[in-house]
This record gives sequence, C-alpha cells and structure tokens, in this order.
Amino acid sequence: MSISVKGIILAGGSGSRLWPLSRQQLPKQFLKLSGAASMLSATIGRLSPLVAKDDVWVVTGESHATGEAFSELEGLNQIMEPCGRNTAPAIAVAAALMQDLSGDDPIMVVLPADHIVADKDAFQACLNKAVEVAQGDRLVTFGIVPTQPETGFGYIQAEASGQGDIQNVLRFVEKPDLENAQRMLDDGNYYWNSGMFVWKASVILEEVEKYIPEMTALLNGMRARWNGGELWQEVVRDSFDKMPDVSIDYGIMEKSQRVSLVPADIGWSDVGSWDAVHEIAEHDVNGNDISGNVLAIDCHNTLLRSERSLIAAIGIEDIIAVETPDAILLCRAGESQRVREIVDSLKLGKERYHLEHVTVRRPWGSYTVLEGRADGYQIKRLEVLPGARLSMQAHQHRSEHWVVVAGTATVTCGELVKTVAKNESAYISIGETHRLENRGKIPLHLIEVQVGDYLGEDDIERFEDIYGRT
Repeated sequence: MSISVKGIILAGGSGSRLWPLSRQQLPKQFLKLSGAASMLSATIGRLSPLVAKDDVWVVTGESHATGEAFSELEGLNQIMEPCGRNTAPAIAVAAALMQDLSGDDPIMVVLPADHIVADKDAFQACLNKAVEVAQGDRLVTFGIVPTQPETGFGYIQAEASGQGDIQNVLRFVEKPDLENAQRMLDDGNYYWNSGMFVWKASVILEEVEKYIPEMTALLNGMRARWNGGELWQEVVRDSFDKMPDVSIDYGIMEKSQRVSLVPADIGWSDVGSWDAVHEIAEHDVNGNDISGNVLAIDCHNTLLRSERSLIAAIGIEDIIAVETPDAILLCRAGESQRVREIVDSLKLGKERYHLEHVTVRRPWGSYTVLEGRADGYQIKRLEVLPGARLSMQAHQHRSEHWVVVAGTATVTCGELVKTVAKNESAYISIGETHRLENRGKIPLHLIEVQVGDYLGEDDIERFEDIYGRT
C-alpha cells in the first residue's frame, strides 16, 4: 500500500535578524540568499522525489500571499493565515485540512521555509527514515548533529542508545549559555533543535487534543463548517485569530511521550543572522563574502553586500556591511544577532524601514518610491508587467497624476476607458474610481505623483481585483 505524504512548509516568519535585506513585508524565506532560488523554493525542491510539488502546502500570512511575496507563492497550494498565531495552530489547521481534503491520514513533513540544507542526499536519507518511523505513530524530529557549542539554538537530549539511527527523545532544552552548550556538546547525546518534523496527521491531532484541548475545540468547530460546505479558507480567515498563540515545541513536543529523533548531519543552517550567512557563503582568499557593487582593498573576514550603491572598503576586518537603497547596516562580525534590536527600535518610529523596501513588489509588477512623503506629495516609479492590471480602486485622501515613460497604458477613470501612450499623462482626482492596465507585450513604466493630506498605502478602497485582494 502506498503512503500518502504531504509537505507542510511554514512560511509566515518576519526574518527581522536579516534586516535591511529582509523586511516585514518580504522576509527572508522569500529571498535568494544562497543560489538562484529563494529559500522557500529550495525548501520545496529538496522534498522531491518523495513529495511531489502538488502535495506541498505553504502556510503563510495572508499579507504575504497577496503582497510582495505573491510571485514566490503563485501556483502553490496555500493556507493563508489572517494573523500570526505561532506554529502550533498553523500545524493543527494544516493537519485537519490534510485529512479532510484527502480523505485519508497522510504523513506530514513539516519544514520551516527559511533554512538552508547543503547536503540534499543526506537530508533525503533522514527523511525516508523519519517517514518510516512516523508510520509507527511517533512524532519524529530531525536533531542536527552539533559542530560547536552554539548558544543561539535550542537543544534536544536523546537516549544514549536507540534503534539504529533512531533515538527516543528525553527532553528539550532552551537556548543555553556557553558553559552548558559546551557540556552538551561534550556529552554527545544532545542535538540542535531544527524545527523539522514528520508525523501522521492523526497523531499530531491526538497530541493537540491531549495537551492543548482548547485548540481542538476551536478546530472541531472550523472543521464542521468547512465540511458543511463553507470554503475552508474563509473559515480560517474568520476563526484563526481565536486560536491560542503557542509554539509546537512548547505546546506539544516538550510534553509528548511519543517523540523520536533522527540524527541529521545535513549541512544545515537556520540562517538566523548575517554571521550565519557569512559562515555558509563562499569566501575569497582573505575570508571575505562579497556580493553586489563592492570594491574591497586589503579587507579580511568581512561580509560586504550591496544592492545598489558602491561600497568601497579599505583595510577593514571582521565587519559586516549590508546596503539596500534606503538603509545601511554596519556591525562587527559576531554582533549581528543584535540586528533585531534595530528592528525593534524602528518599529517605535513613524518611518517604514522595517516594513518594506524602496522598491515594493506587487502581483502586477512593482513600484519604487523616488521621493518620500514630504510636504503632502510623493513620487513613485511604477512598472506594470505585460497583461497585468491593478485593482479597480479609489483613494479618499490623494489625487494621482500618471506620466507614461515607456509602453502604453490603458486607464479607466469612472466610466471612461482611454489609452495613454509614452509621454502622455492621465489625472485621477480624489475619490475617483480608477484602474491601470498593461494590455501590451512589453513592461509599462510610469511616473506617479501623489498629492494629498494622507499618502499611506492603506488609503486604497478596492472594488474588484484579479489577485484576490478585495
């Protein structure tokens, strides 16, 4: 009898420790940090051939699915969360859906979307072992074989003896200080907690009912609704915020008596900081990781990354410098875990450096802020892809003036539909219903001048949208 295996990819995180490249609206799981593929795409790829792409489901924030990450998520099975509620509710909802949509009891391979695994063959070998063990009603986790006394990870203690490569889990350990990390490394029966799991949908739901019964009560109500004919995504949108905010580790794994561990030596990194990015990167002869528009002379052990501006560095050592068009990060190597402190400080201010980039991707293309919200106006450059169109919308606080600089625009203003060619313009008054389309075969480029007393992106009332953002 064939085994049904589903991939569940958790892609709802914010990735704040990789600021300024990672932003709240486009976190690290959607970025290309290592190679040509995004971290999400690479995670899905390493499940093949055991799990086909059609059997992979991505759990992500609704704002990601309809915002900057749209192109990375397009065409994938998605479970959209209307708000963040940690990993236990996400996994429980996914398990229930996998049962109800498939009509059987599939094995779930639960992976974070933002990890790097260098040795795919070793990962596949561990995955096959984990699936075999999970058939015996066990909760299986991948324990990463530690290489150093790391204080940034949680640990898992396993029994000294196990059945072959499979070990029973004794306990989960919080992130230790350096002394305890060294002790656990010397012990040899401790592993880094990878956050990767394999189990039957029924088994994890049994443990949820046992240890988080209030979640089961809510989930049963949701299942009754979607099995009764309501659209399951609408049920999730309506009910998910009532779920308790709890991680799968704290809510289930630390309490369950059914946990097994597969030791995994797979070239793993959670890429949780710029130091981690530097560690896994290819280095030049001086230990530098250099990418983008960088000129480095007599530098050693540096990470220098430029998105646009030239970084010119002379004689520096043990420095991390990351440039994006609107922000620059500078810190000493070994200090990049503290980037989260910068993001926390930015959240207290009025600027949007933690939220989005100067260039913001949208399902229809992108816009780039050329001049910020100063003195009641804002200037943007818009790129609309061939065949794409923005939503039918209106603004209550701003007017817009569009000047076409390349391509041809189709502009709807109220009942009027007109063609606007290169070097021509269209004016949208406050409150007027309008839409912008590119019916051509080449990208459409415009300069947009907004004028008004409020210029926030939330001043958009959508009436119809082909990307589901109404």
